[in-house]
Amino acid sequence: MDTLYALQSILLGLLGWAATGMVVMGTSRLTITDRRAMLVCNWLLWMIFAFGTLVYRGLMTTSTAAIYCGVSTVALGLVVMASARRTRTRTHH
Repeated sequence: MDTLYALQSILLGLLGWAATGMVVMGTSRLTITDRRAMLVCNWLLWMIFAFGTLVYRGLMTTSTAAIYCGVSTVALGLVVMASARRTRTRTHH
């Protein structure tokens, strides 16, 4: 049960990021590149709050939370860049 209690903040962060992502992707005034960049930036913001809650509760150290935020943001950024490159090559053929 303690694990579920700890994962509440992560789940809330994921839900917040997904909701923000739906709003960002539905915005037609931004280019697709801007939308993708905003998704990655919003991921970082939501995960700072999610992991910050774990630090506040004493379930994780600050340095560990920073590493998790950084690594997950870089991983998401790489996935977004790879999908952008793949989409771009498909549209040119």
